[in-house]
Amino acid sequence: MTAGFSILIMLASAIAGFFLGAALDQPLEGAILGALIAGIGCIVAAINEQKQPSEQKKNNENV
Repeated sequence: MTAGFSILIMLASAIAGFFLGAALDQPLEGAILGALIAGIGCIVAAINEQKQPSEQKKNNENV
């Protein structure tokens, strides 16, 4: 996952959070919460992506 793709995901989540928050009269907080949740998800995905190639090498050696 590239940084640009992560930023696009966070931007889309912030826009969606803005509209969901506007329904609750809290648009700014909804946008912040949406971007924060998406950002944490992108960090977890990036860490998982870095670990995966090393696990695939171990599996290939065992075969």
